[in-house]
Amino acid sequence: MNYDQYLAEDFAADDYFKEWVCEPTPETQAFWQAFLAGYPERYYQVEEARRLVIGLNGIDRAAAVPEWQVNRLWSRIEESIATLEAPYRQQLWRRDYVLQLAAAVVLLLGTGWGYYVWQEQEKASDSPVAEQSTSPVWEEAVNEANKTMTIQLSDGSTVRLEKNSHLRYPKDFEGTERQVYLTGDAFFEIQKNPNRPFLVYANGLITKVLGTSFYIHAHQEAPDVTVSVRSGRVSVYADVPNPKADPEAGGVVLTPNQKAIFQRKDASISKSLVEKPILLMERAPAQLFAFESASARQVFDALEKAYGVEVLFDEELMKECQLTLNLTHENLYQKLEVICKVLGAEYKLIDGQIIIYSRGC
Repeated sequence: MNYDQYLAEDFAADDYFKEWVCEPTPETQAFWQAFLAGYPERYYQVEEARRLVIGLNGIDRAAAVPEWQVNRLWSRIEESIATLEAPYRQQLWRRDYVLQLAAAVVLLLGTGWGYYVWQEQEKASDSPVAEQSTSPVWEEAVNEANKTMTIQLSDGSTVRLEKNSHLRYPKDFEGTERQVYLTGDAFFEIQKNPNRPFLVYANGLITKVLGTSFYIHAHQEAPDVTVSVRSGRVSVYADVPNPKADPEAGGVVLTPNQKAIFQRKDASISKSLVEKPILLMERAPAQLFAFESASARQVFDALEKAYGVEVLFDEELMKECQLTLNLTHENLYQKLEVICKVLGAEYKLIDGQIIIYSRGC
């Protein structure tokens, strides 16, 4: 099988793929995880096919539709697919068309009477089933220019899409979640809505927020995905097919000036500080970093307050340490270098925190 050439509808019609989605075994789990690791560019197609299979499988269970009738639905989908064209932009539309068609089938066959009505209407109507769907209308934004593209979402959120990046988003957000799909680089400023979290799907990683600003680097050819937070709190976790537990529990929570790195090969997530931490205060006091006979606690408290990062050190060991210096113009890492040099200490960045190692003063 040339799975590396498959689109969503091809995967959804494949028996081995459907077996993995509906009744996964260690063998199928290992095969498809290895496939996604080797062909990460197929992620979107696999994810959409998985949802399509789950939808049709749900029809069979919930509406008691015989297997031959489910097969008939697949035939109708394949016939519709055959009428569409092949270029890339048409493929994007075709993918949406297939998903809308499946969504309509799920909607109409969710109950026994719905199935009956659908059976009657399909005989009398020449219009595609997809036209009856209430699924959202999806928009596609591709930035091929040398400047940032700004996209205004229906909820008031803003996305700044970088060059060679692609965003898929609904024209209007529906349901209990706001979902978008990203390939490439983008900066998000999300409108707060505690009742409707905002989710960004990017190359196997899900970024979930209620309202915040953050940057995502997620190119198809890159081995990892990076999420950097500017404001608010962000939950980051792997997009695992058929999770047996809450996938969010296996992720990390990021705060300002922290970043998460998702290794696509093994779906591992690590947390660190961003390369250039910024001051969280709009107007930092002029003397905030001007210290005179200041204790280690006072110095590190000032860093925590200004940058929103946690500084861990042995307060008992460093209780006699005092510093007199002015660090107003240095960035965070330069400040740490100077402080540690004066104290004869060193620092490390571990799990998004600053750890100070010292022998005391």
